[in-house]
Order: sequence, then structure tokens, then C-alpha cells
Amino acid sequence: MPSVAAGPQAVPTYALYGEAAQDRFQADWLHCESIPARSALFNWEIGLHRHQNFFQILNITRGRAECTMGERVVAMKAPALVTVTPGVTHGFRFSPDTDGYVVTLLADQVAQILSVSPEARRILAQPQAVRLQAPTAALVARSIAAVAEEYAGSAPGRHGMIQSHVAIVLIALSRMVAASAMEDEGLGGRMARHAAQFRSLLDRDYRTQRSVAYYAEQLAISEVHLNRVCRVAFNTSALGAINQRVILEAMRDLTFTSMSVKEIAYALGFEDPAYFTRFFTKQTGVTPTEFRRRNGA
Repeated sequence: MPSVAAGPQAVPTYALYGEAAQDRFQADWLHCESIPARSALFNWEIGLHRHQNFFQILNITRGRAECTMGERVVAMKAPALVTVTPGVTHGFRFSPDTDGYVVTLLADQVAQILSVSPEARRILAQPQAVRLQAPTAALVARSIAAVAEEYAGSAPGRHGMIQSHVAIVLIALSRMVAASAMEDEGLGGRMARHAAQFRSLLDRDYRTQRSVAYYAEQLAISEVHLNRVCRVAFNTSALGAINQRVILEAMRDLTFTSMSVKEIAYALGFEDPAYFTRFFTKQTGVTPTEFRRRNGA
């Protein structure tokens, strides 16, 4: 029997749809099946339930669906992508012509996959339901189909291939959600262009210790507006984005080069290596030397 939360309107907590036993799933870290494979058995409706430790991806390639996630009810038309986070009450009602895949992953594995993209990890910490536009729809469909193929097989490197395709799907979704958030701010493409231009400037000038005022001037916008762009696009201030870019390069140098901490500090535009160490420690919680040791460099 599934575990059920207390209360007059309790919602069952399943391992998978209607499955209480987790032994079969725990033998692997992923489950993949077509939407019709299970939904057709339940008259194309999956009742409200939740998963305690699983993260789900639904790629709807044909048909329509009504998705309930928490308090939200979203009507979706293919092509669409839905993600459900652990603990969120959810259910689906599909049209009989619906096709696509459901991919269920361990939440810890998703966190590992998204460790390369903190921005995507932040965005996907909440359930998402997005209508896909070309060419993203084709990219997602190819990647999900590849996941299904690898899941059904036993080729060497199977898990690595699956992780790579899942990462493509999740990062593509996070980009669409971020772009949609910009549109909701009322500036749409203009804000997206400013965010992209700012990121390009950061990649060009991060070694020269430029100020927020400098980047705002380069973009011909105010510092206030640049901070707004960064809050929406990167979930941080303009100064936070500048610092993150410097820290990213410092981490790369500490991991992939034999440069000393002092040499890295000078290469990143710091006149005082001791100040660089304090800056790095404040941003990451560890000293540059400790970071290098932990990463085996």
C-alpha cells in the first residue's frame, strides 16, 4: 500500500504511478516509459499524488494535457515539457491521442546533473510547464528519445549518455523559463538582449576588475536597469554577476592549471593576492588552497 499523509484530503505518496514498492526503481536511478503505456490503463487520467524523492519530466509530443501541480491547473498542448519536483502534489488528464515520454529520476541525481548550471538548478527547483517552440521542441524530443533508447538498452557508458541527454533537456527548459520571465517583466526581447550583451562583456572584461557603472555605460543603460536585468536573468545583482564570473575563472585556474594562488590573483586583476584570497573565501566559503585540495588539483 502507498504511504498516505494524514488528513481528510490526504494525497497518496507513490514510488511511481500507483507503485508502492521501490525495489525495482532503486536498482537504477531512472525510469522511462511512454505516456500511453500507463495512462491508457487509467482512462488517460493520473489522479493526484506525489513522489517524495523523485523528479519527473514529461515530454508531450502529441495531444493535450491538463496538468495539476500544487494549486495550479495548467492546460498544455503539444509540444510541451513539464517538470515535477519532489513532494509536489500533481496529477494529469490526457487526451486519448497523447504521446510522449515520462522520465522519472532520483532528485539527488538531478541535482548532480545540474551542478554544472546553478541557474538551471535554481529555476527547476519549482515545477514548470512550458509550451515548446521550434527548434527547442525538436531538440527536446531527440534527447528524450535518446534517453528512452539508452534506458531500454545495456550499452557501455549507458548512464553517462542518459545524464548528458537529461542535462540538455533540463537546461533547454531553464532557458525557456528564464526568457519567459523576462517577457513577464514587460521588456521581453530588449531585456534578453541586455542580459546576453552583459554576459558577453563579462566574458571579455572580467580580468580587468570593471565596475557596475562601467558595464552599464557600455550597454547604454542605467545601473538600476542593469541590476534589474541581472535579477531577472541571473537571480543576482550586477555586482553579484561580476563576482561570480571572476570566481568561475578562479575555480577553473585552481582546478586545471598549476598556477600559484598569487599568479591566479594577478591574472584576474587583483593587485593584492591576500585580498584575492579573502574575496574567494567570502564568495565560496573555502580558501583557494582548500578548494584546490578538495578538487584534487
